Amino acid sequence: MAFPIGATASLALQVAVLVLLILALLLKNRKKYRQHGIAMASAVVLHLITVVAVMGPSFRISFSSPGIAFFEAPVIITLIHVASGLAAVTLGIWLVASWHFKTDLKNCFSRKKIMRPTFVLWVASALLGILMYIVFYASTLFS
Repeated sequence: MAFPIGATASLALQVAVLVLLILALLLKNRKKYRQHGIAMASAVVLHLITVVAVMGPSFRISFSSPGIAFFEAPVIITLIHVASGLAAVTLGIWLVASWHFKTDLKNCFSRKKIMRPTFVLWVASALLGILMYIVFYASTLFS
């Protein structure tokens, strides 16, 4: 198997997204809400780029192959990763779009109940993505 350049680039970008998420959380804790929103918007955009450019095509190719064994652990992990990732990115887009860089933050605070589950979904999906990378490409990387 050739070195997985696309998957490795996607992983690197997702680690950057994870760092942005943690930075955004720290900014929120310091009550720097506008900077928090900008960091989250950046994370959403960066994440969308990797979904469209790498993850979507990879998923389509993998799951259009005949003979997929849907009850094997890597396939189940992939499906959970996709479901949690789609939910997180959809909620992230909605949260960022509904904020759209307003200076008035009243509406943002009313969405706090959605922000926490979105963050948890996003981190869980990112960790599953890292696990998938290890499962699928570890032998290539260390050979």
